[in-house]
Amino acid sequence: MAGQEVGTSIEASVRHRSKARRRAAILDSTLTLLRTAPIDTVSIEAIAAAAGVAPATVYNLIGPRDRLLLACVDEVLESLVDDLVQHPVHDDPVAAAQHIIERSCAAFIDDGDAFRQVVTAVNGLSRAGASLSMDPSQLQVTVMRAAHELGMLHEAADPVAIGRQVFLSFNGALFAWAARQLSDDGFRAAALHGLWTVLAAFGASGWRDEFLELAQESAARMVAAGYGRPTG
Repeated sequence: MAGQEVGTSIEASVRHRSKARRRAAILDSTLTLLRTAPIDTVSIEAIAAAAGVAPATVYNLIGPRDRLLLACVDEVLESLVDDLVQHPVHDDPVAAAQHIIERSCAAFIDDGDAFRQVVTAVNGLSRAGASLSMDPSQLQVTVMRAAHELGMLHEAADPVAIGRQVFLSFNGALFAWAARQLSDDGFRAAALHGLWTVLAAFGASGWRDEFLELAQESAARMVAAGYGRPTG
């Protein structure tokens, strides 16, 4: 009986790993195709062929086209969660908040041709009621709670609302970047500007001046990056 249980466990593990590999191949193939082709021309059949799986496998493991695009963003979020776990937020919550933004920007920028298309499509899906598998704002909510506990934020400040506002600022910069209203440098500067301005507004007295200085620096970087001008 024990041998059967071990065998069953091994088989389940092999199946899980096989599904994970095929899912990763599907997402990688989606982004690979989107680097050179318009999103409207990239079909499930083309993605399946590039991943070496049947179209039915794409539907079974991830879902239809809309779910597939959301899954590409979910993959970025999952990597950020894993990254945050390795950086205890109570050591330096503000540094963790900055790290999340910088890593998030890098994840999208490094595959910009594909993710500009994905982000634009996901924005439309969100307005239609579709959602990601996790609430991205919780990353910043987690670190703002830690910052509040350490006295870096005003005593009366609401760390949940602050974390969500930081995320909304990042989201706005992300969509502007996807629409080519912001360059890569402008995207980074605008996303960080959102963080520093929120912290300058709600920072404790011993921290507010530092946050304000950082906000001014990021504002200057936004101007230097040509904020508001089409990037072509």
